[in-house]
Amino acid sequence: QVPLLLLSACCMLTYAQDPPTTAAAPTAAGDRELPQAWLERLAALETRIGSRDQEVTRMLQQVLTNQQTILRYLHPPWAAEAAGQPPPGHRMFAVESRSLTAAGAAGATGSAAGDVAGASGPTGVVQSRPRSCRDIPDGMSGEETIYLGPGDPVEVYCDQDYEEGGWIVIQNRFDGFVNFNRSWEKYRDGFGDIGTEHWLGLDTIHRLTVATPHEIAFVAESFKGERRWARYTLFEIGGETDRYRLQKLGVYSGTLGDEFNYNKGMEFSTYDQDHDQYADVNCAVRTASGWWHRSCTRINLNGMYGNESGVRFAYWLDWLHLNGLKRTRIMIRELKRRK
Repeated sequence: QVPLLLLSACCMLTYAQDPPTTAAAPTAAGDRELPQAWLERLAALETRIGSRDQEVTRMLQQVLTNQQTILRYLHPPWAAEAAGQPPPGHRMFAVESRSLTAAGAAGATGSAAGDVAGASGPTGVVQSRPRSCRDIPDGMSGEETIYLGPGDPVEVYCDQDYEEGGWIVIQNRFDGFVNFNRSWEKYRDGFGDIGTEHWLGLDTIHRLTVATPHEIAFVAESFKGERRWARYTLFEIGGETDRYRLQKLGVYSGTLGDEFNYNKGMEFSTYDQDHDQYADVNCAVRTASGWWHRSCTRINLNGMYGNESGVRFAYWLDWLHLNGLKRTRIMIRELKRRK
């Protein structure tokens, strides 16, 4: 559509510069003034060309915007753990889009027995099924298939750059494209795109953290470009019958502030299932987010996206009070297994 508009504009410019030879000629040999009819037609053409030019400019600008959006999805611009230089090996949010590993792809069609003990590949070599991002051998960040049990694959995003890798991303936000004010069902099952903005799903998070001990990490960036982090040495939530209660939370370290401890012991709430301790208010409605609300919360990472201030926006109270955050990522990692 854009090339047609450009061709049309070029044709009209040519028409304007070389008017038809059938039009009226000057009345006198030395008179070079164009007839009024020609002047009116040229003025009309100039107006139309200007209008088309503006339309083409708008369309090209939209194409550029769309390309920038696609690039943000493929390569979210995260680079450091906190303001200043990160410690050695402490890279975060480096996004490397790639296909599933051979083991993960084979696992999607493997038998139940193979999912537990491994399956024979084309050469007869036994290939194990990864249970967590720690088991991914190549050390590259990207979408992977891990196995919660026999014949039970789940797609996750593995961050292999932050703190020696092995992290499963359970929440990722960087441009506000995905709405996080969702129902109980959506928070239970997960939503968004694993490779971009998403929530992994409470049921998957529960099954991961109850099967083996996990730690949790938060990373955030303000709209001014400052980055901070928080980590807890243990993290576990209950199942749906327990309303995904935040059952275990370990020792805090970091630069964001120990605000998540306020939510310890609380059940998860959404706008359609109110489980907080606020008698007269549904905190999930008040903060526009699903979370482990108490009365209500001191961090609201699933709140509305925007460079604004208020209880409905994504904030970390101890850091920037109620000012919205530009980027957030929540990750869990299986603690190292004993050999």
